[in-house]
Amino acid sequence: MDIYSGTPPTYADDAATGLGGVKLCRVTVGSNAVATTMRSLGASYTCLAANRTNANTVKLNVTVDGVGPTTWTYTFVTAIDSSDLIAAANMARYFEENVPQIQCAAYVALAFVAKCRIDGLAITLADGGGTTALTTTQIQAASRASIYTLQWGPPTAGVISKTADVWSGVNLVTGVAGFFRFVWPNDTGALVTVTEPRIQGSIATSGADYNVSNTTLTLAATHTVESFSLTLPRYTA
Repeated sequence: MDIYSGTPPTYADDAATGLGGVKLCRVTVGSNAVATTMRSLGASYTCLAANRTNANTVKLNVTVDGVGPTTWTYTFVTAIDSSDLIAAANMARYFEENVPQIQCAAYVALAFVAKCRIDGLAITLADGGGTTALTTTQIQAASRASIYTLQWGPPTAGVISKTADVWSGVNLVTGVAGFFRFVWPNDTGALVTVTEPRIQGSIATSGADYNVSNTTLTLAATHTVESFSLTLPRYTA
C-alpha cells in the first residue's frame, strides 16, 4: 500500500506524481521490505474419481485458511456422463460453478484439475466420502509472495477487511497524505495501461476511502493502519 501526497489522479492507471503527488510511505506487514520480484501462487490439485457409476456420488471437501471442510457433492448420471472425459468435464464444471474458491478443468480420464482462484489463499481439497472414491493430489503448494505482503480476510456481504497483521510503514518524507494505492511490489507509480493492477482511494480525517486521525506524515515516523476494509460491489452483466 503506497501513500501519496497531493490530489488523487482521475484514474489509478495515471502517474501518481501527476498532480503534485509524492510517495510518503509504503505500508507492508510490520514495515518490512517486500522483494519486487515476488508473486503469490494458489494451490492446485488433481482430483481423480474411481468410477462414474450411475447415481454414485463424488464428494469434495474444501478447507479454506483452516476453516472447514465444506463438502460439495456431484452425482453421476449415465445419460450425461457418457464417457470418462465428459464426466471429468461435468465434475469440473459443477465444482467450479459451486465452490467460490477454486477454478476447475477436465484433465484426463475421470480426472480434473482444481486451482485456487485467489493467489496465496490456503486451500485443502480432500475426498469427502462419496460412494465413488476421489483421490486428490496436491501438485502446486500455495505460496504467499512474502510473509510481509498485505493480506485480507474472507469477504462478508461484499466487504473484505485487513487481517490481524500489523500494517505499517516508515515514512519516506514529510507531507500531507492525499491518496493511497494498493499495488504490486514492483509498482513505480508511473503511467500504465492495464499492465499493473491497482486500487486507488482518497485519504482524509473523515469522509474518505481511508480515514486517519492526522493526515500529516512525518519523515522517519511509523505510520500504522489500524483498520481498513474494501467494499466490492456485485458485478452485474
